[in-house]
Amino acid sequence: MKKITIMAFMLISGFYLQAQTSFEASKDFGKLMNVTYDANIQNKLYAATQGNHIVVSTDNGQSWSVLYSHPESFFIDDLKLTPDHNSLSFSTRTTLYIYSLATNTITASVPVPQNNVEGAGASYYSSYSLFDSTGTVMVADTGFPFGFSSQGKTFYTQDGGANWSEIYYTVDNDNVFVNNVAISPTDNKKILLARGNGDTGVDGGLWISLNSGGSWTQTLEGVTLDPISFNPGNSNDIFVGSSIGFGIHPENIFRSADGGATWQAQNIVWTDETLNNITSIQFNPANPQEIIALEENEIVRTTNNGETWSNIVYPVGIAMDYYYGIEASFNPFDSNQIAVTTDFYPQHFNKTTNALTQIKAPFYNIISTSVGKYASGTELYYGAQGGRFHKNIASGTTNIYDTEDPNSFNPKKNYIIADPVVAGRVFTYASMGFFGGALNVSTDYGATKTNILQAFSDDIQELAVDPNNNKIIYVSMRSGEGGSVTKIDFTDLENIVTTDIATPEVNEFGEGVVTGIVVAGADSNTIYITKKTGFYKSVDGGTTWTLSNDGLEDIDAATDLIWDMAKSPLNANQFTLCSNRGVFNSVDSGAHWTSVLPGVDVRRVKHSPLNPNVIVATVFANANETASIQYTTDGGETWTAIAAPELMYVNAYGMDYDFDGDAIYAYIGTSDLGVVKYEIHDDALGVKSATASSAIGLYPNPAVANVNVITNDTIETVSIYSLSGQKVMESQSKSFNVSGLSNGIYVVKVKTANGRNYVQKLVKK
Repeated sequence: MKKITIMAFMLISGFYLQAQTSFEASKDFGKLMNVTYDANIQNKLYAATQGNHIVVSTDNGQSWSVLYSHPESFFIDDLKLTPDHNSLSFSTRTTLYIYSLATNTITASVPVPQNNVEGAGASYYSSYSLFDSTGTVMVADTGFPFGFSSQGKTFYTQDGGANWSEIYYTVDNDNVFVNNVAISPTDNKKILLARGNGDTGVDGGLWISLNSGGSWTQTLEGVTLDPISFNPGNSNDIFVGSSIGFGIHPENIFRSADGGATWQAQNIVWTDETLNNITSIQFNPANPQEIIALEENEIVRTTNNGETWSNIVYPVGIAMDYYYGIEASFNPFDSNQIAVTTDFYPQHFNKTTNALTQIKAPFYNIISTSVGKYASGTELYYGAQGGRFHKNIASGTTNIYDTEDPNSFNPKKNYIIADPVVAGRVFTYASMGFFGGALNVSTDYGATKTNILQAFSDDIQELAVDPNNNKIIYVSMRSGEGGSVTKIDFTDLENIVTTDIATPEVNEFGEGVVTGIVVAGADSNTIYITKKTGFYKSVDGGTTWTLSNDGLEDIDAATDLIWDMAKSPLNANQFTLCSNRGVFNSVDSGAHWTSVLPGVDVRRVKHSPLNPNVIVATVFANANETASIQYTTDGGETWTAIAAPELMYVNAYGMDYDFDGDAIYAYIGTSDLGVVKYEIHDDALGVKSATASSAIGLYPNPAVANVNVITNDTIETVSIYSLSGQKVMESQSKSFNVSGLSNGIYVVKVKTANGRNYVQKLVKK
């Protein structure tokens, strides 16, 4: 059994392992929900990501950090301050939580009340309202699937969810769903239900109960409703706004000055657009005579308690400034500023100029990440917002190309792979779903691109550069459960030559996707691939294939998959593959395999170009797993796990790594936090400098020209590799000249006559 240790508690050779997290994505495309000002601390903002995180800013949105990470992958929804302003409340699909801002802990969790309907699916929170800050008294609206449709129930509790009273059921009320719920801030028995559309000819209406849902009075019949807002200084002063009505009633805001007994439509002239619905109504807590309402393409305000209203209309079309406001929060320390959450980006609204200024954050969905390491430096690439991003790690400069508008209905998915050999060269597959996609190559860090292949494929699975001709690549494309492999020669970009490579069938339909490709270093006709559950070798350029699965018997052809395969850049005979059954290693070019990390659903593996004993295994988020990283410094004998809590429970489907001395820098593409950089520091990762007791040394180091290997052993070969793993020089002498190499860092591998292998880092000046 292999030993696995958890990073947070691990000591190796007396050196404590440390980690550090940063956010590397551009701030221009941040997507945040429910942006809310702290009521007591100046310039402090809270927001939910479009995932399972709450983030916080202490400088009015200039910079952000993660405040809370939810262990499950559910979206955090309906984030807001509790009535005492000392905690945050939010819901996931299954549970409502209260998070203390004083202790930074969850102080209450309330599971969703279940529907108890035979044959129905599990319930989920739709909306909720708290009377107190502990969650003791609350009303919750829920939904649940039933057959091919859905139903809804509303519940009330006075004991924190220990017991629930059912107070509304769509089936008993003309199949009309509840859009929103509210409890009066001064009367815990007074409940309001804003109803939406039905399918029986009955729609809308506001239902009010004064006895905890025991009985109801109805008003505003026929008007579908959603937002409900109480005047913070007078709970009898209530506003409600119309929801999407599909033309059955005019759009409007209604006000009651007598606790809901009577209602008056506000004198507001609305512009006609597509949805025509009010999404949020908010009082200014410091001045309740000021009220703001958000709409699809309008912001409406009053500063004189509703005597007059002003409209700011934002045109819908290309390059919109505003679309579909979701929530508004008044800055309690700046009377001129409101934080507005929209379907685009969060924004600051200036009440004097009516100007909107984007609140920038590095949190959004990343399609792919890739790292290129060269003598000239480290380059980070990622695909997001339909475009291509390039960041030079040393300078911190980010360049952005071909992004799409935030209202793009179906933005391209850019899968990006940095060339492992040629600096500045990057391959991108821009997938457009049903419409196929284009594989492009760029030689200027993604600034411009040339199409080298059109494909009706979902994504790119693997790309390998021929080590003997870097103008030839092999690419594996996936289309559902099947795929294709193409050899592309782009020596002449005006005359690109593509050759289809026939790969082994895994059943009579030929299904299966090639997930790993390696071209042998000395002979381009020797190719290794992994497909479905098999490792295959071809010695004739892919014309014929030989299966080599000795040691892979635990991988079941009926149920399992090999996800990835890689070759060590420092050992021509060492291959590593990963599957849902774990990680397997071979030191004889795949003739025999050994399980080195069993039982872990690893999706990607990567060898260090500095240390032959270092391998990193990546676990992506999926239905059964949370994202994590494991690495070994002794060839797989022991593994160190960086578990999900260390990675903030990120939903990650792409990771790449930069190996640098005694550090691994993981660049993690996430669904809501952008690119997360996670630093692993461990002395065992690096290549040690020569000491008096070492078996080998290099002198001088750094070197300009001649280098000497200091050892008493007989030298068989000296191989020099770039940091990308490309062999750039070989010698059979203890002395060799590196003047022809570019300045930078190289890895020197020395093989002695007695069969020992030593690795040292060399700096060329």
